[in-house]
Amino acid sequence: MDRLINAVLKLSREGRRDFKPEEIDMNALLASITQTVAHRASEQGAIVAVADLPPVVSDQLAVEQIFSNLVDNALKYGRHEEPGRIEIKGRATRTHVMYEVCDNGRGIDPQDHQRVFELFRRSGPQDRPGEGIGLAHVRALVRRLGGAMGLTSELGRGSVFTVTLPRRWVGENNRSVA
Repeated sequence: MDRLINAVLKLSREGRRDFKPEEIDMNALLASITQTVAHRASEQGAIVAVADLPPVVSDQLAVEQIFSNLVDNALKYGRHEEPGRIEIKGRATRTHVMYEVCDNGRGIDPQDHQRVFELFRRSGPQDRPGEGIGLAHVRALVRRLGGAMGLTSELGRGSVFTVTLPRRWVGENNRSVA
């Protein structure tokens, strides 16, 4: 209960934090995230592959939290019968950047695709630690940055989380500049 209360308090504090737009080198950001999880990935026999990613102008801490959570979840919900493979790729249009975090993990039942983004809601067997806050927080951050979150997944075959952000987010009142 204490962990849950602390998680909710942390989520509330972060929801009030002022965002500061800056150019983010997504390759460097993902290199840092993959370095952080490298030991755990190695223990699990998982590979984390990052393609060349387009930069984005957004809030560095928020973007780091988004991708840290998605990579962490991909490692957490891997399947035991085969080594984990996590791929992060991205592309840019004139106005937006789209990033995908793909994994070959246990997947999410189609009936739970929206549920996993709800606070305190989880999918599948409850055999891994968690409070059901991570993806709700990720979606809230993405939306606050003027973006959208998508999910495609198949049980036993993995998931693809898509994060679409404005190429140049300039602040809460003026969502983006093309």
